[in-house]
Amino acid sequence: MNPQLDLQSLCRRFEFAQAAQNMAMAEAQARMSPETGARCERIGNTGKGAFVVYLGPGHMLNQGLALGLAGPIAEEDLDEIEAILGRPTVLELSAGADPGLYQMLSKRGYRAQQFQQVWMRELEQLPPDPDPGVVVRPIKSGEEKLFACVVAAGFFERDQLTDEGVEIMMPSTSAMGTTCFLAFIGDEPIGAGTLGISDGVAALSGTSVRPGFRGRGGQGRDDLGAACTRQGKGLRPCVQRHSAPRAFPVQFAEDGLPSGLS
Repeated sequence: MNPQLDLQSLCRRFEFAQAAQNMAMAEAQARMSPETGARCERIGNTGKGAFVVYLGPGHMLNQGLALGLAGPIAEEDLDEIEAILGRPTVLELSAGADPGLYQMLSKRGYRAQQFQQVWMRELEQLPPDPDPGVVVRPIKSGEEKLFACVVAAGFFERDQLTDEGVEIMMPSTSAMGTTCFLAFIGDEPIGAGTLGISDGVAALSGTSVRPGFRGRGGQGRDDLGAACTRQGKGLRPCVQRHSAPRAFPVQFAEDGLPSGLS
């Protein structure tokens, strides 16, 4: 990582990479289920403004991304974002956002709902695989629903593979620029995750391990296995998000919003 890069430059690059992955997911949702009205729009600062990702009425991944990273955001831009997302309105903020954005949101009654950790690493050297018994590979045709079931199982803290929550991750399986992975111990799928590539950044998200299989290296192999497939293609930083008590970016929401998946 270039030590001369300032915080805002880093945040902009990472946040735009994550937003590009979410945009591809919205486009996939629009193709798969056009009745949802799914779409992604850029608001303000043409080509550099915030991303507004809408996946359908009440979808838990409806959110505004990369706000204030290209300069101040206007009140009318925030009005437009809220009109697209509806209520409750979920916005993800970065430490590199324009400081005026926080005051604007405070006046509108927003509150901090959740913090996220953003982990990054260079890809020149990767640690050895932690468990040779864990196999990670891209999903095969026909495994799309299995992938979505495994991700949902990990996020909803259950070992059983059921249909609950499957619709949340299905668009990822056909999103442009996104590779979905499954982790196995023997024939048992234990974890899953996605890799999105944008501007030389490998953005890892949706990574999930079923509770009964944690502590065996599935998460590490899922992430690193995904990253390895893109080595030699000019990638530099690799970024992953985790929900946590404190870190950046801060996710803001209006009162009453339940926690979503990050």
